[in-house]
Amino acid sequence: MTVDIHSSTAAVPEAANENSLNEHCQVKSKVGHVAKFQCENEDQISNDDELYPKSSSGIFQISFQQFKQIPEFIPLTKAELKSFINNPYWRKIRLLIGIFYVFFIILLLLGSIMLIIFSTKCSSKSPLKWYEKDLIYEVDLQMFSDSDADGQGDLNGFLSKFDYLQKYSLKTFLFRPTIFQQKNHLDFLKLNSNILNQTFFDSFIKLIHRKDMNVILDLPLSSTNDLNGTFWYGFNQSLPMQINNPCNQGEESLGCRYWKSSERLPLDFNEKQVKEQAENRIRYWLLSKNVDGIRIDLPLQFNQQTNLYEISSETISQWNLIKYQIEKQTKTKLILFDIPFDLLDFIKQNDFHNEIIYPILDKSSSIIKAKQIDEQIDSFHSNHRSLPKFWKFGSLRLKEQIQTNLSKEIQLTMTMLFPGTPIILYGEELSLDYNRNRLMLWTSDLPSGGFSSCLTDDCQRLFHLYEINPLKTNVKRQEATDGNVEESFLKYFSYLTKLRQENSFRYGLFEKGFSEKFNLFWFIRELSGQRGYLILFNLNKKEEKLIHLSLYELTNRLIPLSISYEYQWPKNSFSLYQNQTHINSDNLFISSKQSIFIFSWKVKLIKPETLFQKAKLYLVD
Repeated sequence: MTVDIHSSTAAVPEAANENSLNEHCQVKSKVGHVAKFQCENEDQISNDDELYPKSSSGIFQISFQQFKQIPEFIPLTKAELKSFINNPYWRKIRLLIGIFYVFFIILLLLGSIMLIIFSTKCSSKSPLKWYEKDLIYEVDLQMFSDSDADGQGDLNGFLSKFDYLQKYSLKTFLFRPTIFQQKNHLDFLKLNSNILNQTFFDSFIKLIHRKDMNVILDLPLSSTNDLNGTFWYGFNQSLPMQINNPCNQGEESLGCRYWKSSERLPLDFNEKQVKEQAENRIRYWLLSKNVDGIRIDLPLQFNQQTNLYEISSETISQWNLIKYQIEKQTKTKLILFDIPFDLLDFIKQNDFHNEIIYPILDKSSSIIKAKQIDEQIDSFHSNHRSLPKFWKFGSLRLKEQIQTNLSKEIQLTMTMLFPGTPIILYGEELSLDYNRNRLMLWTSDLPSGGFSSCLTDDCQRLFHLYEINPLKTNVKRQEATDGNVEESFLKYFSYLTKLRQENSFRYGLFEKGFSEKFNLFWFIRELSGQRGYLILFNLNKKEEKLIHLSLYELTNRLIPLSISYEYQWPKNSFSLYQNQTHINSDNLFISSKQSIFIFSWKVKLIKPETLFQKAKLYLVD
């Protein structure tokens, strides 16, 4: 077979007769003026021959009139469409399709409703109140910063440290009673002019509120510091009846333990004028002066029949009623009750449990074991109470102080990361000892560590009353520790402050446990849809040998096998190879001495509360 192509610059004549082609040849294709055709009984040609076919006779005239056309699409006519519309068969088909469509939509709607009704409800995050968002920073203005070189701290000195306060996310301040006039006796109405005056205080409250900050005042309205039992804060006159020694009725009585722990005599809230004067001061500060909250000591009343003091539940209820009435005119207010450790076992009422400041550790023992911490937390559940809303190291109005075998780092971590609001005393972020030094130390400058520039003899005598060693620790020194958290208590405090802003610590559940064998205490904070955290404490004082454990088994498999390392104290308490971040929780070596470990993990596919409930049921079975 021979295939020829003949081309010319002239157009192919339209009237060309196809019969003029070689016999048994057919047009294969055409492009422009080029015609390609194929003849039978010829062998397969090469690619070149196919591209350039030859013919044995002259120039061919080709006609393309009979070239094959693609069939044209012809739509249905209007009459034909009407015939289908009126056709009974197709009407039934359309009706069935319509019924099926409506039925499907109804099923879809019903399914959606059933899914909403019977699906597990997601725990909604209720908005936090202002005192639940941040920690409470307790400040003695007289000891914080002196702006006028008179040897006493003042409100101007406090304002001069605002950058420091904001840097460490301190937004709620609890001012101790030293802000009140100290001459003769406290009346809790007049302010100490050496620290601030009323006009300045009013402007200060407005400034604080503009910055979305809050102020709480410490008002010990339930007792008097006059140990003769005569003077008190009301009417500038003596009490109707002198307060007798509460210990006359027994050393273990409520009144006696109240007096010994606070060195203040309890007022009797059966007395009408005591009630009225206390209520007047609550209204004055919460409503008239628009402070955000008050802290009060526990109100007692004297029972004439038993000759014993007892808690005045009626007074507590009345104070809360006053607070609710004030809240209708302003924003949410707070009343806190500061109760000595020795009196906590007298608290039986649950109605003001959430307003009590609880110690983070039990003072009954100086040697704290992991099991004791676990039992202390369980004691709230056994008394049908929730975990406390407020935690503290100790009350500075009281003589008592917690002296335990646990490091301050461990106590601070528990206070900051337990559910609830921590109350931190000024200087605790530096690990200062309040019993030895009550001045806030800012720099290494002697003799007062940057607290005051006063050089008078009176000031020098005042400074020497305290065991001040600003060369050892102060704000400036701890901020300059090369960013090393382990060597700076202040930087560790800053780390915990930021960590507790995570949603798992703000809203998340709390699960805890312990290992009596290794003296380990741990707790988990986790919120559905958020990273989970495990905080592990090794409470052993002496280092013996490394502890080999499985966190996966220790926590009853509540945490994943693969976890991430976040933090350890002290440094090198936990071995990490080549700066690894992902760790097998089933196989760990940790230091045997006191230490802290913080781990985290990614969001779980199952809700944490559901997982923990199943784990508890499994353990029970």
